[in-house]
Amino acid sequence: MITTNHPLYEPLKDIQEFKLKLAEFFKNKNVFPIKSKVELANALPCGLSLPCGDIEAGELVKLMLDSDFPIKDFEDLAIKLSNKCVIEKKEKEEL
Repeated sequence: MITTNHPLYEPLKDIQEFKLKLAEFFKNKNVFPIKSKVELANALPCGLSLPCGDIEAGELVKLMLDSDFPIKDFEDLAIKLSNKCVIEKKEKEEL
């Protein structure tokens, strides 16, 4: 396994894990294309969170724009939801 001290390593790893959770949830579901926020909110599982301040995916739906739709597949969904997540860079501690 590759590790790094880069400040964005952990947030990016969290986003990758989020994508895998979406892939697992949607692998046998016939919900795409998703055409609106309402359809998306109804399709998402409760409690699926993206660790960008421990926000649930359902909360990120509120930040989506009409231009984000339609969503073609789970990969498109993961990208669009994770783009709504603000990644905060942790400052290095001073010695």
